[in-house]
Amino acid sequence: MVYGLAVALAGSVLMLTLIALNLIGPKAIALETEMTGGTILFLMLYLFLLFGIYFAIKKRKEALGSGIPFKEAIVQGLVVSFATALFSVVLTIVFYELLYPSYVAETIEALKLKMEAMGVPTGKLIAKLEEKEAYFSTSSQSLFSFVGNLITGTAFTLLLSFFLKSNTKK
Repeated sequence: MVYGLAVALAGSVLMLTLIALNLIGPKAIALETEMTGGTILFLMLYLFLLFGIYFAIKKRKEALGSGIPFKEAIVQGLVVSFATALFSVVLTIVFYELLYPSYVAETIEALKLKMEAMGVPTGKLIAKLEEKEAYFSTSSQSLFSFVGNLITGTAFTLLLSFFLKSNTKK
């Protein structure tokens, strides 16, 4: 559970840092840096998860002394993945509802200004903004966070368990 919390907190700190650096969020849209910031965020979130799972399995392997069976490594990785998914949902809600409740509105307004400047027709503009508002909603982002961490965490768990397992049979 500790590794899951650490991974989720690292992701939240990274997101806040990228917002402060105008690499994601409303100001990033105006500065046209959101693609760079989004790429950094996406890659780093999954690296944090990969390292969290790796260190959890490695620590358990060391605690067992004689190595770690594949099944035990799988359990460790899935616990980290599930904990990360849960803590990420909580931190997503905290971000959108408490820390920066105007994030979605400001982001939608920035997108609107950019699209108007690009000459996007009104009908398309309204449809796209409605789509983005649904995408950036707390519930959507919480769901994406939960499912993304579970799916990616499971894949990382399978790979890491295979490479970190002990070859001895009990």
